[in-house]
Amino acid sequence: MKVENLLNQLKNLKEVDMLPLSNDYVFKRIFGKGRNEKILKSLLEAILKIHIQKIEIKNPEIPKEALDEKLSILDIKAEINDNTVIDIEMQVGNTTAIDRRLVVYLAKLIAGDIKVSEKYQKAKDTIVICILNDHVIKRNAYLSLAMLKYEETDEIRYVNMGYKKEEDYLTDMVKYYIIELPKFKKKKPKVADLLEKWLYVIGGDQKMMEECKNENEEIKEAVKQLTEMSADEYKRELYEIRERSRLTYNVPLGSFVYGTF
Repeated sequence: MKVENLLNQLKNLKEVDMLPLSNDYVFKRIFGKGRNEKILKSLLEAILKIHIQKIEIKNPEIPKEALDEKLSILDIKAEINDNTVIDIEMQVGNTTAIDRRLVVYLAKLIAGDIKVSEKYQKAKDTIVICILNDHVIKRNAYLSLAMLKYEETDEIRYVNMGYKKEEDYLTDMVKYYIIELPKFKKKKPKVADLLEKWLYVIGGDQKMMEECKNENEEIKEAVKQLTEMSADEYKRELYEIRERSRLTYNVPLGSFVYGTF
């Protein structure tokens, strides 16, 4: 009987509708949960193109009140290699003024770090990663990296200081990585690197998900946990609560008039 029950459970897991990793609650549960550092490390290495020796998730818990708070942000805060603070967010709601919001996010991270260290020299590098379900930026790339860059020297302000090459950036301390899933889906790239594998999984491509999980242990574990989460009635209910809250917030004023919702 035990074997039969196990087989039935496995069958149910295969038949269940997978929850979308592009939902901020689901994303947080998979990538931001304690003991899931290896999964987050794999995704971050794919985005940042660096080797991460050490990673610590700073906010693994999901406050219960955050699920039905329309303006709450379920981001993931982490520190890597003891010298870089990272905030990664799956943006599912209104993307109005997203550029200004990203600047505010990063400024808060830096300010919070300086309060602890009290010395500007000890302020850590800070990176904000935003994954968008919308096409927002007028750029021909699904992954955009933004930094604090100098404009070209104005000829009338030129002073011959002997620099053969001027500095391009004010600092490399702050960086923004912005990923737009609709652009990625439009391109439909061949799976050439780890980032593309992860974006197929996050984007919910079931066929590619099956292929990618067989090529990477962290992706395999993420898909396993996502499948288990999708079959869990309680966690599925929490996802639906979050979705209802988000949809209610995104409905324009007056949309509840009969025939317009």
